[in-house]
Amino acid sequence: MRYVHLPNSGRLLELLQVDAPVRVHPEGYGRTWGTLLLVRHGRRWVSVDSHLPNRLWEAALHAGGLPPVGAVCSWEREISFGNERIDFRVETADGVWLVETKSCTRVEEGVALFPDAPTARGARQLRQLAQAAQSGMRAAVIWFIQREDAHRLRLDAHADPELARAGREAVDAGVLLCAYLCSVTLRRITITQAVPVEVPPSRLLNGI
Repeated sequence: MRYVHLPNSGRLLELLQVDAPVRVHPEGYGRTWGTLLLVRHGRRWVSVDSHLPNRLWEAALHAGGLPPVGAVCSWEREISFGNERIDFRVETADGVWLVETKSCTRVEEGVALFPDAPTARGARQLRQLAQAAQSGMRAAVIWFIQREDAHRLRLDAHADPELARAGREAVDAGVLLCAYLCSVTLRRITITQAVPVEVPPSRLLNGI
């Protein structure tokens, strides 16, 4: 039996099925012989590399940014803000943004669902960005849906009610939540189009 490294802390239950075709990069970590990057799901490839969104976002920054963060002048990675580390501080012609990038691989009936496992750190980051927005800074969370069969992304209150509450607090504070689809092939991954992000209303979250 050979083991591979999975660069993803999610459960991926709908993807990691017996006999599912996969693609493995031949460079592993520790006792693993490679890194699992792609899983075939139905008729399409899905990227399971949760580190990829940072690289996709940085490529977008080199090209000038993606809405809502455009006219990029410069950026820093992994900056400290409050008690958390935020992925990017981006200086634009219109001001400074704090940007957190996220990966999403789970899609049900055309809806991308995040997260697929509880993430206390994700809730803390959303609340930190909410504080930044309340203090007058610009803040955004950008999800990269690493597949192309979704028409919107929804914060899944059943999988992680605390993150959904933090998402609602962030939106109410002025944090922008955005999501982009990705076209995934064996040769490349390309950002294709933006889709809306849905956050459960407070009246529903209070009962969870």
